[in-house]
Amino acid sequence: MSAFAKFYFRPSKGEKIHTVVTPKEDESCGICGKVTDGERPVTGAFVLLFETEGQETKKLLSAVTTDEDGEFAFGPLAEKELYVIKIYKDSLKLRELEITV
Repeated sequence: MSAFAKFYFRPSKGEKIHTVVTPKEDESCGICGKVTDGERPVTGAFVLLFETEGQETKKLLSAVTTDEDGEFAFGPLAEKELYVIKIYKDSLKLRELEITV
């Protein structure tokens, strides 16, 4: 049986982050997100997904750019694992997030 969960990160002032994690029946998960500047989507942001080991960011798993709506997706991912997402635009790091799926 699959499940659907919706949750929010606490954004910085003027920043909005919305993420949806959807496990599939095969128990694999994915991460979908949207990068915005205020209410405007950020097109072409570079989003990196890393696996972790303990407190350390270890290995780059995937890299994508946001689409015209500022959206990105990663998956399938292992359930109950901690990942780090780093978001860049024009060589500046916009955000770093830790997420367990």
